[in-house]
Amino acid sequence: MSLHLCISVTFLDPLFHGKGDDEPEWPPSPMRLLQALLAGARTGCHGNDWSDTRANAFRWLGERKPPLIIAPAALRSSHHTVFVPNNESDKKFDRQDRLTSKVVWPHFLRDGASVHFLWALENANDSEDQRWAEALCQEARHLFSLGWGIDQVVGNGEILTDTQVAALPGERWRAWSTYRPGMQTWRVPTRDSLEDLERVHRSFLQRIDGRRYRPTTKPSRFDTVHYLSTTTVPPRPYAVFELPPGIGFRQESVAKVAAMLRSLACRHAKRDTHEFPGGSESYVAGHMDRQERTPPRFSYFSIPTIGHKHADGMIRRLLIAEPFGGDGVHAQWAQHQLRNATLRDKAGNDHGPLLNLWRSESKAIIRRYVDAARIWCSVSPVILPGFDDCKQAKAERLFLTAVSQADLPVEAIVELAMRKAPFWPGSKHSHQYVVPSYLRHLPRWHVWLRLLEPLPGPLAIGAGRHAGLGVFAASEHAVAPPL
Repeated sequence: MSLHLCISVTFLDPLFHGKGDDEPEWPPSPMRLLQALLAGARTGCHGNDWSDTRANAFRWLGERKPPLIIAPAALRSSHHTVFVPNNESDKKFDRQDRLTSKVVWPHFLRDGASVHFLWALENANDSEDQRWAEALCQEARHLFSLGWGIDQVVGNGEILTDTQVAALPGERWRAWSTYRPGMQTWRVPTRDSLEDLERVHRSFLQRIDGRRYRPTTKPSRFDTVHYLSTTTVPPRPYAVFELPPGIGFRQESVAKVAAMLRSLACRHAKRDTHEFPGGSESYVAGHMDRQERTPPRFSYFSIPTIGHKHADGMIRRLLIAEPFGGDGVHAQWAQHQLRNATLRDKAGNDHGPLLNLWRSESKAIIRRYVDAARIWCSVSPVILPGFDDCKQAKAERLFLTAVSQADLPVEAIVELAMRKAPFWPGSKHSHQYVVPSYLRHLPRWHVWLRLLEPLPGPLAIGAGRHAGLGVFAASEHAVAPPL
């Protein structure tokens, strides 16, 4: 039976004002909790009891893996602006004459007020782990705020069993170390975080030296991870490239362009010492023996230009994606190794180097393929994993099988529409696309999906999902288009 250190924080008011690096944060980050624990331990009379033993308990916490967070559902409230005194200098007591604006964008706690942070005690019989965990349970009772100063809380610490953890109410959030450009991150402590926070506090105490003001330093010793609800599909790391000016491919050639990108990745993988799960022949080239489930591998995407009134459907951008929940190491390898490499077709003709995104509209187009969304439409047709006998109902059942084969939750689909004609302006009829010979005998459909929860991209479904076919893009239309 496993044991867990559980530090619980109960808000006295159902609002949380904490903000991450770029936007309002929910759930609160583990680094924020460490800072609050340290503030409680060193404030007032509690500071007189500070010792090396208590410091070692904080260091021990920084060495743990990022905790599981169990939190109530929270709704981001409408933002509003308040005007507060500017604290940039304490030399003159005229702060009321130096007001500055501050945007307040709190989260409203909907079905509870307690947030639980849980660290697994990997060796339940380790007396030292028990010692540090029990010390932190005592420190949790000194918590007084988490977030802004107005986010007052009551803290508590316990050692819980698996059964007790399972009984805790709230939504489960797990840490992922996935690499995804632009994705929100949460700060987590490291072993050096305690000393770093003490250094920051000393700089605050010494900010005034006679008539000289020294700006205070900011915390810098922490790691960052992505936190995702356990009901959400984990993100998919990717590498993205753009072709040089004047070079593009017709949308019907999505599979051909993906094959060129795959061939380029294979050539670089053979010359490099990077280790891939199952080897480069399986992970990069996609060569495998007959298996019931496809092992982890790269998927190659051709990205047609869609989504605005002047979109022409041409392929000018390419993308390589790891499986959902990948750690991003292999996507980073692809981004580094293939940048500035020359794309070639089977005949050996050069089609220019792969560049970083350079057009002003490129980021917006890529976001349509990779951002989380509830509504998705196929850009290239989905290849069904069996014969539909020209029957719509059977085609829908085969599509749900393809969803399961892509490791996506079938139960997340709320509404589904399928037809041969495209949903996206600029896309083509499903039979106009060039398809590899081993897939030509299978039926092809364009698909519209509405999901229960937002799903992150890049998204590809069907028998050709690793080879540029069955690629989806996010759509704003909440109502199924007419068939």
